[in-house]
Amino acid sequence: MKISLATNYENDLVEKIKSYPIYEIYGKLKNDIIGGGRPDDELKDIETIKFEQHVKKVRENGIKFNYLLNGSCLANNEQDEEWQEKFKEFLTYLKKIGVNALTITNPYVMQLVKKHFGNYFTLRVSTFACVDSFERAKYWEDMGADIICADFVKINRDFKKLKYMVENLKRAKIEILVTNSCIKNCPMIFTHTTSLSHASDKSLRKKDYEDWSLFYCQQIQNNNNEEYIKSPWVRPEDIKYYEDIGIEHFKITERGFPTEELVKRVKAYAERKYNGNLIDLIQGHGFLDENGERKLEKLQVNTRKEAYNEIKRVRGLGQPRIYPRHIYIDNSKLDGFIDFFVNDKCTNNCNACNYCKNISKQIITKNEEISEYLKELYNKYNEYKI
Repeated sequence: MKISLATNYENDLVEKIKSYPIYEIYGKLKNDIIGGGRPDDELKDIETIKFEQHVKKVRENGIKFNYLLNGSCLANNEQDEEWQEKFKEFLTYLKKIGVNALTITNPYVMQLVKKHFGNYFTLRVSTFACVDSFERAKYWEDMGADIICADFVKINRDFKKLKYMVENLKRAKIEILVTNSCIKNCPMIFTHTTSLSHASDKSLRKKDYEDWSLFYCQQIQNNNNEEYIKSPWVRPEDIKYYEDIGIEHFKITERGFPTEELVKRVKAYAERKYNGNLIDLIQGHGFLDENGERKLEKLQVNTRKEAYNEIKRVRGLGQPRIYPRHIYIDNSKLDGFIDFFVNDKCTNNCNACNYCKNISKQIITKNEEISEYLKELYNKYNEYKI
């Protein structure tokens, strides 16, 4: 097992995870010349000196530092010669301070890196590139990719396809993103990743970003809890099935989480066991406030922005969670769940199959008060949005 872990830029994180099988730590600045996978208003504003010191500490502990250049859209800036010069200067800076791996979504960017920096950086393909087949993976391998993070919304549970990719790529390794609760075959994936890229690109003049794509998917899941089971996360207990087909690289999020939450995730996957609410491992938000959960307090909502902020407050988006989760997924009851996929019984025709729906009825407990309030808030946000 080789874990790629998000960093929150706290040095105690490195001390607390270095005994686990972490081969790299990844992160990026709040905003830079290339946007990324999180809006800048949800990221810490790291001073340059702290960033450099953190990279140094990571490298001193024998761990790679992977800088995210994972914006999926650069507004065609990548073809501009002046932009390219700034980009090369930035990469030269990253190389100087010890960054030795990059995550890339845009093929043009990978070609630029290979042309000007050769084999210095380990090159990883972001899951935002939506690599969902051997053919796509081979194109990236031929461009110089070393590690390819598979399209998690499509093929995380397609063991037949993943095995074929692992066995037929000549050099590149396949990685799986394990901690994610996006909906299966998400219709928003391209719109969402593009929007996120622009929301953290300092070269663009932008207004405050509203993550409406995320809210679209959250509303679907809140109304149809089986979508949580269909979501292509990977339980700690099921890592072995991926190792059986030759996958050894696994990615754990979340950059905005405190150290103890990141350590909890690493520990669960390294030990291949977790007792509790699976949501606590797979969602990119909602870590609990240090004072614990409180009784729900509803607020009057009259505008789009108020509805947006209230959803964030209730769910713990970009801030600690103060209320109970709207659902509880009992991870201990999911033993054997993955066999359906390992044995190639999934046809991807969910409309004609109730496997995940039936599982959801057995293991998901809904907090009706929170769930109904969120339903009301999502409806209000949609009314105000357009």
